Amino acid sequence: MSAPYAQVETTAVATERSFLRQVFAWMLLALAVTTGIAIWFHATGGVLNYFNDHPGIFFACLGAQLAMVLGLSFAINRISAQTAALLFLVYAALTGLTFSILLEVYTTGSIVGAFAGATGVFGGMALYGYTTERDLSSWGAVLFGALIGLIVASIAFVFVGGSTFNLVLGFAGVIIFAGLTSYDMQKLKEINAQGLSDEHHQKAAIFGALMLYLDFINIFISLLRIFGRD
Repeated sequence: MSAPYAQVETTAVATERSFLRQVFAWMLLALAVTTGIAIWFHATGGVLNYFNDHPGIFFACLGAQLAMVLGLSFAINRISAQTAALLFLVYAALTGLTFSILLEVYTTGSIVGAFAGATGVFGGMALYGYTTERDLSSWGAVLFGALIGLIVASIAFVFVGGSTFNLVLGFAGVIIFAGLTSYDMQKLKEINAQGLSDEHHQKAAIFGALMLYLDFINIFISLLRIFGRD
C-alpha cells in the first residue's frame, strides 16, 4: 500500500474511533444519569406507593419519555447539538425516575445480575456489529417488525399477565435488542463514513448514543423479566 493511501486509511480509522468514543461517552453519561436518579429517588422512599397513588403522573412520565425519543428521532436535523444533548439527558433522567420502581420491586442481586448480563450481551453484539464484514442492513426490516410485535405483546401483557408470557417477552426482548445493537453499531460506522460537518457530527454522536442507550436499557429490562426476583 502506497504512503498516501495508507495515510488516508489511517485518518479515516482515527476519525471513526473518535466518533465512536463520542457516542459511547454520551451513552455512558446518560446511563450514569439514569442510575443516579433511580438510586436517589429510591433512597427517598415511597416511590412505588407514590406512583400507585398517582398513576397519572407515572403515565405522564412514560408519555414524556416517548415524546422525547420521537422528538429526537424526527427533529435531530432541525435542532442544535446543544438542544439534542439536553433532551437526551432529560430523557435519561426521566428514565431514572421510572426505573426507581425497579429498585423497590426487584432484589439488588437481580438488578446487579441483569445489569452485568446486559453489559455482556450488549458489549458482545456491539463488537460484532463493529467488526463484521457482513452487511446487516437486511436485519433492519425484520428487527423493526419484531420490535412492533414485542411492543404489542407487552401492552397485551399488562392486561393478561402470566409468568410464561413474561418469560417469552424477556427472551424475545434480549434477542431483538441484541440484534439491534449490532445493526445500530454498523449503522453508526456508515453514518460516520458520510463525512459530516462538525455540527452534524455532534448530533449524530448524540443520536447514536440514544440508539445504543435504548438497546442496552431494553436488554437490561428483558433480562430482569427472565431472571429478576422480587
